[in-house]
Amino acid sequence: MKRRGFTLIELLVVIAIIAILAAILFPVFAKARSQARRTSCLSNMKQIGTALLQYTQDYDERMPLPAWAGTDDVVGNTPVTGWGNLPVRNRWSWRWASQPYIRNARIFLCPEWEIPDEPLFYDCCATIGYDHRDGMRRSYAGPNNWAHPGAPGASSGQRLAAVTRPATILMVIESREFYSDLGTWTLNWRVWFDSAKGMYNGHGTGKANWAFFDGHVKALNPCTTFGALNWAPGQVPADDFLWEWWSGPDSNVLRGWQQECYQIPEYR
Repeated sequence: MKRRGFTLIELLVVIAIIAILAAILFPVFAKARSQARRTSCLSNMKQIGTALLQYTQDYDERMPLPAWAGTDDVVGNTPVTGWGNLPVRNRWSWRWASQPYIRNARIFLCPEWEIPDEPLFYDCCATIGYDHRDGMRRSYAGPNNWAHPGAPGASSGQRLAAVTRPATILMVIESREFYSDLGTWTLNWRVWFDSAKGMYNGHGTGKANWAFFDGHVKALNPCTTFGALNWAPGQVPADDFLWEWWSGPDSNVLRGWQQECYQIPEYR
């Protein structure tokens, strides 16, 4: 008895079915991978937040200094220069200060960071510094309430006890940029390498991850971190304003930044 093989029509039907199944399943797999990367980023932030809280236990309940510089880097007798012919310095940031409590430099890199080989630290205005030790990168930053040199108490390390509502004040934030700190004024900025994206990684969902002083991490649309802005200028901000707890932020200025933030395609 002769064995009958597949006809051309049957083969084409099978190939068509496989193609249809692939078209259905590949987006599902891609979404699952993206979700895994978002979860990994969230886990990184949780570990960084825990490390910072451990740091405060060893340093009189104070957060790390925002950044500090050492001497200029020298190779032989020649100073190393970078962008704009500015000197490259042995510069440290809070990321380096928290590293002994993490012992894994890759924690500072989100898998969804588009340019993984970029240096971690950059200072635009006076010197260039790279906090490149142990291969650390720059997917995360501190908010201006403690990681900006000009924030109240930051010059000597922000006191943990000064944070009046730890469950609603940001401690670690996601960042696509090189700065070791980001503030409310950057929420309406677009990242330099893609004008359709904001400074905060939206993970394709419009939501970035945010770590708080009480240790929890949450995904939020960056523009919502302003809250309803329902306080008068000069008053203490409402609890839904997640950036600062002291009086001074002008709600009218913040409202303009919030409206501009919502214009970023990634966050709509």
